[in-house]
Amino acid sequence: MKRYNDYRTSKKTVEVHDLSFLSDRDHGYGWLRRHYRHHKLRHALKKAEYIIAHNPKVAIDLTRYYFVPKEKITLRQTPEQQH
Repeated sequence: MKRYNDYRTSKKTVEVHDLSFLSDRDHGYGWLRRHYRHHKLRHALKKAEYIIAHNPKVAIDLTRYYFVPKEKITLRQTPEQQH
């Protein structure tokens, strides 16, 4: 997860790369680290005006686990998708 602030307009953007810590119990995170990441991401998503997801699965998981509206999520285009 990366957070960006546009200081001219004071709009916050969150970029989400992966949510495997929520669904994959064999990921290697203990319960405390999963709990911390969950609450940190939830707080960032609540304050964000724009959300960038790296793939469609992450966008679906954001809607499922955090109830983020689909209109607020933008998929990131990789270089091979732009051509």
